[in-house]
Amino acid sequence: MNSRITRVLLACAMIAVVLAAGIWIGRRAPVQEEAVATAPQPPSAAPAVPAPAEPVMNDPYQRSLAIYEFRKAAQSGPDRGREIFYYKCWFCHNEFAKGAPSLKDVFQRDKLLSGRPTTEDGIKDEIRNGGAGMAAYKSTLNDADLSDLVSYLKDQCCWDSNSPPPNPRYRFGAEE
Repeated sequence: MNSRITRVLLACAMIAVVLAAGIWIGRRAPVQEEAVATAPQPPSAAPAVPAPAEPVMNDPYQRSLAIYEFRKAAQSGPDRGREIFYYKCWFCHNEFAKGAPSLKDVFQRDKLLSGRPTTEDGIKDEIRNGGAGMAAYKSTLNDADLSDLVSYLKDQCCWDSNSPPPNPRYRFGAEE
């Protein structure tokens, strides 16, 4: 009986030591804020111009950022819109899906299913706010994304899924 109590006490002591060591190692040094004395600046007639921000350096071989920003195919325009269409729209608006209308020749229609006009602004509004059975993308796509997507819908939409657009990074047979 005594050996059992001893084991339990030893186990509790070991747990307490491990927890104390974890707390001691994980504690942070107190942050000391330095008060930076700023000399008062004399008022001037010209407003102060903020210094230009340092440009963010991107690694050209880090493709995850290009994928996240929908910039694998192009920086802007209909080619970038095609990429956004593939990632955000094609799943529902392809020739095999049932329920969602095809977006081929969407600008030749009188109005959208929601009643919005088939103008660039009407289509952007539909994508931003969604509709019956359609998700809203106002927190996902910004104005530049919507402009590129609408330019793709207007100029080049939509490809045949059996022959998708070529991959610009694929170089088979390319002379180097």
